[in-house]
Amino acid sequence: VLSCSCLPDLGENDDPPCTAENKPVIERQCNVLKSDKFKVCHSLVNPDDFIEICIYDMCRYDGMKSALCDIVQVYVDTCKNHGITIKWRNSTFCPLPCPSRSHYKDCVSACPSTCSDIFASSLCEKTEECTEGCECDDNYVLSNGNCVPLSSCGCRDDDNNYYSVSSL
Repeated sequence: VLSCSCLPDLGENDDPPCTAENKPVIERQCNVLKSDKFKVCHSLVNPDDFIEICIYDMCRYDGMKSALCDIVQVYVDTCKNHGITIKWRNSTFCPLPCPSRSHYKDCVSACPSTCSDIFASSLCEKTEECTEGCECDDNYVLSNGNCVPLSSCGCRDDDNNYYSVSSL
């Protein structure tokens, strides 16, 4: 018979390492998960544990906003696994950084237009599933991971072979 026993927890105190002045501010920020925006998921995913982790992490990292955004993202992902989609980012709350000549959208095409296929997004099979991400600005398309002006794209020959501007 195999017998196992746990060692006593000799770790540090589990109270968040907050200062008296920053704890109320951090608690207020983390409690965003109790707001109406996330309410649709509360019956399936209780936000309390996520709020506790958020407070601990933000205290540990001196109020670092990315800790808040990370835990909100985990909560939203957990809700999505239960079939609930929450649109939560905006230009002031946890904005997703996008490269130049692109912008954040809460629902982007799974197949964006590129120089080699400028009609990809309009011909792409429309599905219920979309994901947040960055989309090239108007009159720009993806080329090697960067948004470039349409005018910088190459062309196709009669056999549908693509030629970049640099190869012409």
